[in-house]
Amino acid sequence: MPSIAAYDLTEQQRTLVRLIVNEGRRPEEAAELAGYHPKSVYKTMRLPAVAAAISESIQLDLAVVGAPLAYRVAKSLLQDASVSARVRADLSIKVLDRAGHIAPTRRDTASQQKSLSEMSRDELADFIASNQAEIDRIEAELASRAKDVSYLG
Repeated sequence: MPSIAAYDLTEQQRTLVRLIVNEGRRPEEAAELAGYHPKSVYKTMRLPAVAAAISESIQLDLAVVGAPLAYRVAKSLLQDASVSARVRADLSIKVLDRAGHIAPTRRDTASQQKSLSEMSRDELADFIASNQAEIDRIEAELASRAKDVSYLG
């Protein structure tokens, strides 16, 4: 991961990124502190180098600060007997899932199939046949929402 310094940013842009990501300032406030007009901040944030630096800084902050903090909070909640059993059970499942210790569900394994554009004609036909009940249910729901617009009286 490149640091903010690796991006071709002006000092003013670096300051803007630091204020938004590291200090958690609102973009308008960060713009004023960095010497920008508050209305120009979103245009500046869309510049490719600035947007990349913001994204990279957020990812780094999540990895270095956010994830360890979230883990410590989850761990303390799991160990706290005053927290409801239901909350601790739900949190346990989420922690185990994020750690990769829960077997994928049928839906998860289905999403690992080929994309529709990669399927042959026969594979598409099999896919449709295996999902026909869900297709019928959705079509019925959509049909029930339809409004007759043929009468303009």
